[in-house]
Amino acid sequence: MSVEHDYFGVVGSTGGGGLYWDDTLEVGDQFVDLVLTAEDEDLVSASSLDLAAAMAQGLEAFDGRAREALVAQLSERQSATTTFIDRQVDSKGEDLQTLLDLMVDNSGDIAIDVLKSLQLVRVVLHPEHTEGDDAFATFDYAIDPDESDELLVVSFGADGDVIDVEDVPE
Repeated sequence: MSVEHDYFGVVGSTGGGGLYWDDTLEVGDQFVDLVLTAEDEDLVSASSLDLAAAMAQGLEAFDGRAREALVAQLSERQSATTTFIDRQVDSKGEDLQTLLDLMVDNSGDIAIDVLKSLQLVRVVLHPEHTEGDDAFATFDYAIDPDESDELLVVSFGADGDVIDVEDVPE
């Protein structure tokens, strides 16, 4: 059975009793895949779909909050953000120019420049996760999505607060 919503339109059912919907949106100057998925349709309420729609409509603001969370992690040596940045720098080895070519800004602060150059490639909304520590939304960032599957993933709770940052290597 599918569900209909004002923002998402018809959200299709999966074979396993879940829900799935996707679209591509323009956020700022980039295109982002937006996915809504739920493993159990029965756990998705109209209000959780409304919350997901509000987040989808405010992607630019949430993108800004996610990037602030990434910058905040720079002071933590073993954080997901610093691990991701270190791996990007290390993977380029002696050819640091390859990394610099991907940068939108070259201020001399490589960590900040990498964060500024991250591309938001996908946002996944989980409307069944309105309580607890499960992510209601995940924002997937990549430095070079055409060449690498490495991601920096920022998770939001249903309350709109950042709850986790994860480094996802290839």
